Amino acid sequence: MEKQTREKCIAAMYEIYPLSRKLVFDTFDKKKYDITRTQQIIMLSLSVSGTLNMSQLAAKINTSNEQATRAVAQLVDRGFIVRIQNPGNRRVINIRLTEEAQIFLNKMKYEIMDDLINKFSEIPDEEMERLYESLRQVSGVLKKVMG
Repeated sequence: MEKQTREKCIAAMYEIYPLSRKLVFDTFDKKKYDITRTQQIIMLSLSVSGTLNMSQLAAKINTSNEQATRAVAQLVDRGFIVRIQNPGNRRVINIRLTEEAQIFLNKMKYEIMDDLINKFSEIPDEEMERLYESLRQVSGVLKKVMG
C-alpha cells in the first residue's frame, strides 16, 4: 500500500506541475516585461535566496551553468543583477539583485497577483481555503523531500 500511495502522489504531481506552471507563465506572458522566462526564474530565485554563486543558481533553477551565465549577463546589462567577488575564493562570483530589480519584481508580482486573483475569483472561499491548506501541506512535504 505504501508504494501505491507514493506512486499516486507522484502521478498527481505530474498532473499539477504543468497546470500550475502554465497558469503562472501564461499570466506572466501577457505582460510586456521584456525578460525571458529563464530571467524571470533567476530573479524570483534570487529574491528568495538573496545571494548565490553561479553554480548554486544553476542547480536551483535546474539549468546548465552556461545557460544561467548567459541569462545573468543580460540581467547585469539591464542593471538588475550585480556580480560580487567572493572574499573567501576569488574564483567564485556571487550574484544578487539590485534595488532596481527589487522594484521591478515587486511591480511584476503585484500585477501577476492581481491577474491570478481575477482568475480565481469564481472559486468559492471555502474551496480556496482548502486549496491553500493543501498547498501548504504539499510545500511542507516537498521541502522535506528536497532536504
